[in-house]
Amino acid sequence: EMMQCREAMDAVKAEAQGLLKEGTWLEGTVVEFHDLVQSAKRAGRTIHIGDLMTICSIKHYETPALRKYKGRIVFRGDSVKDQDGAVAVFQELSASPTTIHSANSNIAYGCLPGHKTTQADAIRAYVQSKLKSKHETWVGIPRELQPSTWRGKYRRPMCVLAKALYGHPESGGHWERHLTESIVALGGQAVPNHPSSFWLSEPKLLLTVYVDDLILSGPEGAHSGFWVKLRATINIEDPEPL
Repeated sequence: EMMQCREAMDAVKAEAQGLLKEGTWLEGTVVEFHDLVQSAKRAGRTIHIGDLMTICSIKHYETPALRKYKGRIVFRGDSVKDQDGAVAVFQELSASPTTIHSANSNIAYGCLPGHKTTQADAIRAYVQSKLKSKHETWVGIPRELQPSTWRGKYRRPMCVLAKALYGHPESGGHWERHLTESIVALGGQAVPNHPSSFWLSEPKLLLTVYVDDLILSGPEGAHSGFWVKLRATINIEDPEPL
């Protein structure tokens, strides 16, 4: 159904262009699957081999006037193998998104006199981080994402996956570490017993993160300066009042 819908495929291709612009997978490394496997075996090196999968949904489907096609491209983390066809083994990484009581504490702080709460979403959060896996990762490019110049040249084209794409078992951990490094560089200190919450002592701001959603509370005049500094290293949408 998706493949036969022009609006759906336009949304998927637009998402692909955005991910390629971020350097998510590298088209310049394209190689045939069989050649990739034989090369890895000859060199005695371990690689991880997976596939990209395209998805499309219709946001606000129940309200025709608001319908919007949303294309997504993900890494199939359920079927990753090494060069010998064995199940891939990943690093022990985990993410610690905030809890509801931590978010509520943040919002309560923003309700104090002279304070406010603002929020912002990270844009294509995971792929802002490099995929720092122990082994090089290659992905099969589905036909609908292949450049026309590849047609008839490859049976199963493979490319290096360079960014922490959604679906990869390690992506959440890599993104969280990337974001945390940026926040700490701005003076943020982790709040004990409150995962993904950070205290910035000088502007007296409290930041709470749930994956790609950022909530900031504290003195009204301190918000804009923080968001400007964070944008130097993290790509976010325009901050808005909660």
